[in-house]
Amino acid sequence: METIPQPYFLPYRQHGEPEHRAGFAAVDFPWQELSSSEAELLHYLCLAAEEMNEMFCWQFCPDTSIILHFLDTISPYANEHEGESLSSYRHLLLLQNAPWSLQPRKNHLLEIEEGRVKALAEQAGSLDAFLQIRRYLFDLVPVPGRCSFYPPDLTDEELESLGSPAGEVNRVLFRGNDGGVDTIRNEQLFPEACGRAADYLRKARELSDNISFRLYLDAKITELETGSLEARRVADYLWIRHDSPIDIVISTALEVYLDAWKNNKGAACAAVTRIDTKSDRLIKDLLGLVPELEATAPWTWKRSEIDEHCLPRLKFVDVLLWSGDYVTGPMTVGAQSLPNDEWVGKNIGTVNMVYQNTGRAVHSLSGSILADQFLPREILDLVGTSLFEGGQLHSALHEIGHTTGLQDPDHQGEASIWLGGEYSTLEELRAELFGMWACEKAVSASVINRPLADAAHYAMLLTMLRSLAFVPDQAHTNARNIMFHYFEEKRAIVSTTEGRFRYDFALLHPAVEKLLAEVGDIKASGNLSAAKGLKERFCYDHPDRKLFEEKTRALPLGRGLIFPIVEVRDGEVSCRYDDFLHRLGEK
Repeated sequence: METIPQPYFLPYRQHGEPEHRAGFAAVDFPWQELSSSEAELLHYLCLAAEEMNEMFCWQFCPDTSIILHFLDTISPYANEHEGESLSSYRHLLLLQNAPWSLQPRKNHLLEIEEGRVKALAEQAGSLDAFLQIRRYLFDLVPVPGRCSFYPPDLTDEELESLGSPAGEVNRVLFRGNDGGVDTIRNEQLFPEACGRAADYLRKARELSDNISFRLYLDAKITELETGSLEARRVADYLWIRHDSPIDIVISTALEVYLDAWKNNKGAACAAVTRIDTKSDRLIKDLLGLVPELEATAPWTWKRSEIDEHCLPRLKFVDVLLWSGDYVTGPMTVGAQSLPNDEWVGKNIGTVNMVYQNTGRAVHSLSGSILADQFLPREILDLVGTSLFEGGQLHSALHEIGHTTGLQDPDHQGEASIWLGGEYSTLEELRAELFGMWACEKAVSASVINRPLADAAHYAMLLTMLRSLAFVPDQAHTNARNIMFHYFEEKRAIVSTTEGRFRYDFALLHPAVEKLLAEVGDIKASGNLSAAKGLKERFCYDHPDRKLFEEKTRALPLGRGLIFPIVEVRDGEVSCRYDDFLHRLGEK
């Protein structure tokens, strides 16, 4: 049995920012519980998952592979100190699958003098590559809101003229030689990667004895070959319904956060998981609350009739590997509500995933640093040991929140159609508030106890405080920024003379319910002006941002997760830790 590698940290710099550091931690996975056939099944699922990374890197920044190749080409000519700088930059490039971090939305800088890098490039015969990518290494290069999803000069009028195909989540728009705009599905744009992934899924299918999972893999293979809406929905249906403890989420287009222009185009990603059964009782009780949460939600448009077959499912899972959009910096996905097709969610249901072992790995990098900085001692004594569990509980309820509510009769379909670029911020705000509101409902129903609910609320407060160290320019950060300033205005958050924070729960709970009602109604009515107004009023650069920045400096900004390789040798299952980032780099 291989020892789990210890966490390590790498410093990095961005224009106009203090020096940060990224943390890298190994992810523990219960490989000892696997049979040899399960380990082989997981092996092929992981190979399929890795194929999504090439596609994501192109979606985010096509120059990423050129930068990576350039670093590898000049490294043999560098001295020891330069080699260390190149290695650190390479690690950070692979940590976020692009030359940019998403918080702050800036590129990382190479800590070698530009003239010296040019000289290394000349030695290596790579001067053309240097001239092509030097700006990422030395200049301030903003993250493009459109990434590779749209032509940079595409107008709203042109987009609307293309009709519904242009709105498909897995279609890329491009300008042809004649100046016109056309579209192509990811599956046709990357046929080799999709074909290899489908072949690995076929091999995995033959190793599974779970009929429902085999059917799901059949449908996913068809989706990877065609990308059609029908194929995607059939695969979604079978994914929601299968009951295998081993699973794979794989898509050429899933979450839409990368599309900062229209919040419409999904990013490629994949995750291979196994169910953690230790939370089965809590899952059952939380899901039993969903009909009541729907019926009593504070917004106007409620789901009064709920088909029990369409109720969300909740899974606490351990991750063996993830790729693509899951591998970005500096944030790590803690939970998800899938699939993202709203029609599927309302008519078939959703699965709410809470990622357990990756969450623990992230927690190992920061520990109690944030709580020690911001919570009064008496609060820390009450909730300190339960903050991780409270945060996981809130994450589960947050994801359930994504599945709730209705659009009003005049604004049917995806809410993003009406809310455009404001959609992601509003939806994350609604889910964060729902998690807090639902915690109180769970206490009233005796599903959880008061100390765990309070720990969940304080975990959310620490997340809000962490967000204040950044200029708000990302959906999750925007949502938490709004919450803090709203609660502060309502005096539900109280600051002490020592610069620490606590709740006034008597004011917090009604404030949560009131804001949740407002946000829910804005979404349901597709009220773009109200969404903008709420954001303009409460989402702003905090006056003490530099102070929050200083108090959170010890925290790693960027978390690289090192996943194990599970393999079978002579019928025995074993585990080893390899350079996971290097493996992704090869893709």
